[in-house]
Parts: sequence; C-alpha cells; structure tokens
Amino acid sequence: GIDAIEKGARKPESTDAKQSMLDLIGYDPASDPEPRGYILARMTEDKSARPICFAFTGSASEKDGKDDVFLDAQRLRKSVNYKQMQAGYAYPLYYNTLFASLRSEFTKAMKQAEGKGYWPIDATATGVTVKSKADLAKIRPIWPKLWRRLDEYLRKPRSLAGFKKFLEDKNERIDLLDIGEERGLQDVVKVSGNKVRLTEMPENIRVRGKAGRRK
Repeated sequence: GIDAIEKGARKPESTDAKQSMLDLIGYDPASDPEPRGYILARMTEDKSARPICFAFTGSASEKDGKDDVFLDAQRLRKSVNYKQMQAGYAYPLYYNTLFASLRSEFTKAMKQAEGKGYWPIDATATGVTVKSKADLAKIRPIWPKLWRRLDEYLRKPRSLAGFKKFLEDKNERIDLLDIGEERGLQDVVKVSGNKVRLTEMPENIRVRGKAGRRK
C-alpha cells in the first residue's frame, strides 16, 4: 500500500524516510536494537522475491503461521505502513491486490500528512528537470515508481525524448480509480523537454499486478 523514495534519491529526504520507519518500529541501536513486532504477509511468493506485508510493533494475538487472519481498517491503522503514510514519508502505491477499504484508509492517512515529510516539496505533479542519471540524486521527491523508471531508463546516457516510448514498450498497466478505466503508465506521464511529471496523483492510480501463489 505504500512506497518510500529510494536510497539513491535526494538527501536528507531519503534518509529521513528511513529514520521515520526505524522510529516507528522502536529501533534504537543502543537501547533497543531488536524491537518486538510482527508482520502480516498477504502473499508467500512474489516475482520480486520480496515479502509483501504489513508490519506492526508489539505482539500479535494470533499464533505464528495462522493462515486465516483478515486485515481490516481498524488493524491497518495500527500498522507501521499506515503510520509511515501519516508521517508524510510514504507515497501511495496501490495494486489491484489491495482491498478497496484498505486503500481508502491509506488515502485518509496521506491527507493527514499534508505539510509533513515529503509533501511540502513533492514535485510529482509539478515536475522535475532531469538531464542525466546524476540528476536523480538531486531532484525534489516524486512518486517512487516514476523515479525508478527514470533510473532504469537513464542507465544509458540519453535524453528524455525517448522516455515515453520506453514506458510504452514496458506496457505497465494501471487503472484510474476516479473513472474506472485502464491505461498504460505512459499515459499518465508528461514529458516536456527535460521536464517530467505525472498527470494523475498517485492516490488515483491502481497498478495492475499478479497475486503471488499461496502455500
């Protein structure tokens, strides 16, 4: 449900985001290097080989490995995911595998984060100027998925002129939630010279993905 800017993005925002998460889980290298917590994992397999999960501090009432835990909005609000969004150090990243009720809660948390974290300097809608890969470490925060696609594209020295074609070839599918229609990611990206931006805000985008297999 959330996405934070990459470690290669502009500092101090990227390190501030990491520190916010560590604070939320109660990590302190001196006094509490192993804070107690648990995760709820929706999928057991993912093509990225990373766990897709919700993190919580404290102890779970269920036994480890219980396979019929239902995550509702009330429990979501106790998660580190939700609190990171509230703190302004997470962007929405909604997949079609995320329940609408949970998506709605995340969007509420994002609205509460106005003026915090990334949001005072966010340039997702206004755009950033990118002439080379080196610029990605300097630009204001943008939706991390867009930043990653720019990073991938600029691994070869080239202008932004071909960025939309690059996205078209990848053909990542999305839904626009306000109108309920499918698009390609390239359809919500605007390139003008060396400037790139999203034409839709992240909370209105649902990325189409495949659910992992459950064991």
